[in-house]
Amino acid sequence: MKFFKVQMLMGMAVFSLILANCSPAVTPPPGDTNILPYAVSIAGGGAHSLALKNDGTLWCTGHAGLGQYGHGFYFGDNEYMQVATGVSLIACGQNHSLLLKSGGALWATGRNETGQLGLGNTNSTNLWMASISSVVQIAGGMNHSLALKNDGTLWATGANDSGQLGLGHENDTNIWAQVTNVDNGIKIACGEGHSLFIRSDNFLFGTGFNGYGGLGSGGGNTNTWIQLLTGVSQIACGGNFSLALKTDGTLWATGRNLNGQLGTGTIIDTNFWTPVLSNVSQIACGYNHSIAIKTDGTLWATGDNFYGQLGTGNTIDTNNWILVLSNVSKIACGYNHSIAIKTDNTLWATGDNLDGQLGKNDNVDANAWVKIW
Repeated sequence: MKFFKVQMLMGMAVFSLILANCSPAVTPPPGDTNILPYAVSIAGGGAHSLALKNDGTLWCTGHAGLGQYGHGFYFGDNEYMQVATGVSLIACGQNHSLLLKSGGALWATGRNETGQLGLGNTNSTNLWMASISSVVQIAGGMNHSLALKNDGTLWATGANDSGQLGLGHENDTNIWAQVTNVDNGIKIACGEGHSLFIRSDNFLFGTGFNGYGGLGSGGGNTNTWIQLLTGVSQIACGGNFSLALKTDGTLWATGRNLNGQLGTGTIIDTNFWTPVLSNVSQIACGYNHSIAIKTDGTLWATGDNFYGQLGTGNTIDTNNWILVLSNVSKIACGYNHSIAIKTDNTLWATGDNLDGQLGKNDNVDANAWVKIW
């Protein structure tokens, strides 16, 4: 997700935590390529990244100045370090992190100035704190969070200045509040000041800021959830734009398009959902860039490329979808960086690396995809 460029380097210039791996090298036997744990899920924040391995361990890299790692310190690293165990699902906000443990217990850490951790206060923390239970889906935005419970109910907490929680008002909350006008949810996504929700019948709903058309409703802001599209299976929110993948594999986009992040061939904003790509299987958004996996495993990208977040080998923006990688199975975006897992379970990244969010053991940006693990 997805969010304002993090300039806070508190502690990073003074503290540098170097992980030393003293374990002997292990050579897998022929045909066994997965003897070591590998990443199965990834998430990107403002300037930090999370990777969940198949053994349930959670690893983090990048900025930690607001407690995003949950490891008890306010300094991070430029390569992945283990920060939690027994994890089943992960999500990032701009400066906060969320995880699910077995049984649906939601834990949160990091910035909490608007109550985005849902702890009943606005105190930021550098330790993982238990939040709510019975959760099956989580999403983090700029300063707000959403959760789906196992009964299909939607819960929200944090900043609500644009109505992004969909509670019928615009007051922030630091305690998880149940949304009453939508239920039977299957997917959720958060942007800077807007949110999206897919119901079990594949109807898409949205709430919050629509100043650039991020809801695609043709109208203005709303503090209650409104119906937007039908036949939707996946969603992703950028800063002020949105992507929706329909069940037929077509990708639709709406909202801010200054950097070409919609991939429409123009840089003109739109307040209506527009088809932009076909044969798509997975989508992700940064603040002003988009990436999508096609059904053949190829990865395509469009939008802001100032830091190389598209992985094209240059730093030139594009308003058309460009092929950038192959054999990709999972993707995620941070504010100005992108992460991918290939079909061979290797982890790759590109883009802004000022805080080490790519995890490649330096702080140098990359404009081409780099293998991390």
